[in-house]
Amino acid sequence: MYRLNSYFQYLEDEIKINIFKHADHPFNLARSCKSWAAVAKDSYAKTEWLLARSGKTHALFVAVKLGPSFLTIPVCQNLLTRKVIISRYFVQRLLMHFGKYDQKLIDLKIEHNVNQLEADRICAFQQKIKSPWASNLSLPVFLYLLNEGCNQLGNAVPLKGNDMELFHFLSAGPHVINFAPGMLRKNLKDIEDLILNQKFIPFPPRPKSIQQPLPEEYPPKDGYENRRQLTVIARTILIHPDLVNLWKQIGYEEICEDLNDLVLRGALLILFPSAPSSDWVCPTVSNVISRLNDLISLGFILKDSVIIDALHMFEHRLDEIGNILWSVFCTIRFSETIDSLALNFFREALKPERNLKKDYLINFLKSKFDHHEQVIKVVAHYFKN
Repeated sequence: MYRLNSYFQYLEDEIKINIFKHADHPFNLARSCKSWAAVAKDSYAKTEWLLARSGKTHALFVAVKLGPSFLTIPVCQNLLTRKVIISRYFVQRLLMHFGKYDQKLIDLKIEHNVNQLEADRICAFQQKIKSPWASNLSLPVFLYLLNEGCNQLGNAVPLKGNDMELFHFLSAGPHVINFAPGMLRKNLKDIEDLILNQKFIPFPPRPKSIQQPLPEEYPPKDGYENRRQLTVIARTILIHPDLVNLWKQIGYEEICEDLNDLVLRGALLILFPSAPSSDWVCPTVSNVISRLNDLISLGFILKDSVIIDALHMFEHRLDEIGNILWSVFCTIRFSETIDSLALNFFREALKPERNLKKDYLINFLKSKFDHHEQVIKVVAHYFKN
């Protein structure tokens, strides 16, 4: 009887953990009752939630972001047992951010500084340092992650280095794209070593719901990778697409998801430059389809948002290249009905957060769908509710 009761208790716990790990806001469950609160504190449940939400690539980043009440040594141990990726870049960023500033010292500097410009600078700095990513980790957790990183990557890890900056220079980031391919090929072995041996993986992009800080700061205090750094990686993929397979080889399966929009947008900008040279030749529909299909075969997806972003990006040139783009998009999305495309495209284009200033994009879509008035009414009703 005791064994049977233990089995059912184990089964109940497993069911709860399975519910917990798929919840968007699991800590709301913790507030509902003591039973769920116990699950939310369980290191195994936390590990399962992290892996379900972030995968092995970004699990440590998210765990650190959630802070000391979430990330304990047992959680770290569980994650590393499950073979989450701990990259050299992760260790470097951990060192950049860890530790708190002396607030008392900052206050005294402001109080005793007679130079208003200097006081303003310190005040701005004070705002900047509020709880950066990894700054409030417990010392035992910080040391544990640092030690594990060095054990996995070797004691010769350049802790004061920055693999994002290293990748930027190796991939010819400072140079215009016309000169980048040759320089990238020259450094290809070093880039491959950075990915395969040092596990270089950028931090995740900032969710669209979180506003991009202006001006961009590096490293950003919220931890997320800035668009500028991700654009360098996207450009490198466009020059040498096989790098995607190297990242997948080390377990970075989210590479296409993280960089999807930047890569496809970049491909279109290369094909249709904003300031074309005198010898530029407009690509044919088949040329564009071939280029995009090469990227799609790697795992990138021509989503509604990518299509509408592209039409918006080229809105002043739609008379010139609009029909080419439209033929490309419709050919690649050939399996969808015209009604489905109309609904999806208008719904994406009319999202309130787009805040369109001009009518070019909407008028272009109207010209492509005979029943646009009915579709717009459906979309307006959708957003109203």
